[in-house]
Amino acid sequence: MPSITVLGLGAMGSAIAARLRVHGHAVTVWNRSPDKTEPHAEAGANAAATIEEAVAASDTVLVVLLDHASVRERLDPVAAELKGKTVVNLVTTTPNQARDTAAWAAEHDIPYVDGAIMAVPSMIGEPHARLLYSGDEHAYNAVLPVLEQLGTAEFTGEDPGVASLKDMALLSAMDLMVLGYVQAIAMMRTAGTPAVDTAAEVEAWLAAMLPHGRELAAIVDGGTYDTGGQSVDFDRFGIASLITASREQGVRADLLEPHQKLLEELAATGHGDSDWIRVIERLTIR
Repeated sequence: MPSITVLGLGAMGSAIAARLRVHGHAVTVWNRSPDKTEPHAEAGANAAATIEEAVAASDTVLVVLLDHASVRERLDPVAAELKGKTVVNLVTTTPNQARDTAAWAAEHDIPYVDGAIMAVPSMIGEPHARLLYSGDEHAYNAVLPVLEQLGTAEFTGEDPGVASLKDMALLSAMDLMVLGYVQAIAMMRTAGTPAVDTAAEVEAWLAAMLPHGRELAAIVDGGTYDTGGQSVDFDRFGIASLITASREQGVRADLLEPHQKLLEELAATGHGDSDWIRVIERLTIR
């Protein structure tokens, strides 16, 4: 089994190091705060005193630090030692930050893979932990047996920023969906309905509606927005009713108002008869 170095022992880094030990890898760990390495050393990992020692111990280095700035801060001084080693960056970054790190790695002859973890630490090692990767495909294939031990691995392309982009897009969808739960709960608790009851109803309702998302996607891909479905004019009056209902109950409508704003912009530019999903064209920053 290849030896692996894990840089960063927060909740996610610790879960990754522990999972790799379970699979029989010789794991070297390093953390800015040395006390976090102690449990791993007691469990059989090699606790490196310095980051130089850590990267020298393995040909595969998994980076699980805090953020993009910390990645460059820690890796810049050991760029020479990393030459020829495979670096897999599992830190949550933006697409352009991932591309920036990939360009830095290329300048130093470091095979680089950018990763995005769509899981919480307790899911690491389970099939439902989904990890997205992009960048150097040869490097990815070389370390794939290791990556598959962390969860389901998915290579998204050689553009180093694509894994991060997909991660951020899916997280955006989740965030907006959860905000919908919050709005519904806020409205219904004014009538004394427990939050857990409203959440159960929202879950059932969304489960029934989610398949229709593909129909909306087909309209977007068609690009005409003239299928005769729910129009901008119809939807903007519907959203206005939701906003009014919220305010009548003493609940702010801040989460709904951006949708109304986009619909009003479309109506003002002569697209009131278009399919309401045309709002996607207003999201592009010009």
